[in-house]
Amino acid sequence: MKKLNISLLLLLLAVFTVNAQVKDISVTISPAAEYTWWDNHAGINDGALIGGKVGFGFGEYMELRGVYLQSYDLQTNFENFGLANYNNDLFNPQDITFKRWGGEFKANIGSQGLKPYLTIGTGIQNIDVKNGETFEHIYASLGVGMKFNFTKRAIFLIEAKNTMYNFNAGANLLTSADKTAFSVTNSDFESERLSNWAIQGALQFYLGGRKPGVMTELDRAYLNKFSGGLRGIQPIIEPGIGYIEFDKNSQFRDTWMVGGYAGLDFSEYIGFRAFYFQAVEELDINSDFDNLSMYGLELRARLNDNAGVTPYISLGGGYLNSEDDYLGKNGVSAKGGEFASGGLGLNIPLGKRVLINGGAKAMITSTENTIDISAPDDLQTHIMYNAGIKFTLGKKARSTDDIYMQNLNRDVDVRMAENNLKVQKMKSEYQEKVAALEEELKQAYETKDVDKAVEILEDKKDAEKSLKEVEKLEKAQEVQIAEKAIAKPAVVPVVIAEKAAVKDSVAPAVKQVPTTSTIQMSPAEFQILVVEILKAVREKTEIKTMPEMKLPMDNQQNKQEIELLNQRIE
Repeated sequence: MKKLNISLLLLLLAVFTVNAQVKDISVTISPAAEYTWWDNHAGINDGALIGGKVGFGFGEYMELRGVYLQSYDLQTNFENFGLANYNNDLFNPQDITFKRWGGEFKANIGSQGLKPYLTIGTGIQNIDVKNGETFEHIYASLGVGMKFNFTKRAIFLIEAKNTMYNFNAGANLLTSADKTAFSVTNSDFESERLSNWAIQGALQFYLGGRKPGVMTELDRAYLNKFSGGLRGIQPIIEPGIGYIEFDKNSQFRDTWMVGGYAGLDFSEYIGFRAFYFQAVEELDINSDFDNLSMYGLELRARLNDNAGVTPYISLGGGYLNSEDDYLGKNGVSAKGGEFASGGLGLNIPLGKRVLINGGAKAMITSTENTIDISAPDDLQTHIMYNAGIKFTLGKKARSTDDIYMQNLNRDVDVRMAENNLKVQKMKSEYQEKVAALEEELKQAYETKDVDKAVEILEDKKDAEKSLKEVEKLEKAQEVQIAEKAIAKPAVVPVVIAEKAAVKDSVAPAVKQVPTTSTIQMSPAEFQILVVEILKAVREKTEIKTMPEMKLPMDNQQNKQEIELLNQRIE
């Protein structure tokens, strides 16, 4: 059960990661390794940690990752600890296994050129001494790094990191023989804050969602939503109450607390909160304050952007502060300290800028345990239940859906304009072709070239048919533009226009011709004329079906033409 409580942060990360993938937020996995230069009072020799990170990103600039690292070939080392009687020949190093797991927030500062980033994290550390005791405590980390693109979905990260935690290395990592050899006892040591520097490298792979560094119009919409700039930032105030149920091994008394949160929402999904709560005396809500308070910072992340009830997770940490005159269980004083926290909650809207929220979170501490002195740094898990009212100040950021539809409408307008130009070019081409055929038809009429006339008629029929199809498409586009003026745009007509553009090739540049060009003689009328001409030729008479037409009587060339015309008529 205790392990489940300790792993709460990682479980929350896993839940949010699954949802993020559904939302098409980028999902990453990063094998990692680091080399640590331990604090002189850490009692550990410098060495490597290996492991990895699993995370997801909100747009291009914000990421949240789960972290796991484990030591490789570490031993205790007290050479630079500062022991007065230390002798390296008498020291007996112990093999230890060091593990670290927790959560980490990463802020990418830029996406072009140099690409620096910042990280802040917290979680649990475990020091397991071979054939000895196991110690667990809270850590906090800060880092600054640089990323380099290998491919579109793989980047290399290098980071300088500082990790801090409280630990009494002298009392816990020196063996009894070492303490005797160096003439020290546990009372000569105390828990202190240790600061450890490291260089970390990681290869980050993007398994889904956006490719890193690709800033499309839609990405800019998500950037507005997730990291938003000043237009997307909303000040938040959340007065509320809470109740803390402390670990059964803790010396703190269960208590009600009053206070609240204040912070910023960068979007509908991501926000930060600073919090302060003050304990009240007795297990009741009143105005008599106790000598216990808590303060800190946490990340809020909503799991969806529905207008109704929405769940969220919180990840953070802070300080549990007990004043000197605070009395815990059985009248015993209790010492405060740092804690890491993670929890779940619900938002219930009452209006556009007011909602009720409530939730529960686990607060994990590693403080001196006066009941079981043999395990001084054992973790304790406390549960806080809270409820409050959220007031949103300032102008709400535009939603991604609105920006997406705006971009889509603009793209549709551009595509429709392009297709309309293609249609006009096709129409001009066929009009020009019909006009040219008309001219050829007149020439064939004047020269009485029947073969040519029939061939032109066939070509003209095809051109007229294509022209009618283009005119139908033009009318469909006119209807679509009219409908778009009073309703949302449809995408199907754009697709139809594209198919038509692909089906009918268009010359790069076609000269526009007047649309008043018409066909002077219908195909039926011309066919009648051709028949009359043929009759006049076959009958070999002087009947003048057309006054201007005079045919020679006994011409060998004319006989051949008559035979050819008879064949065509048949």
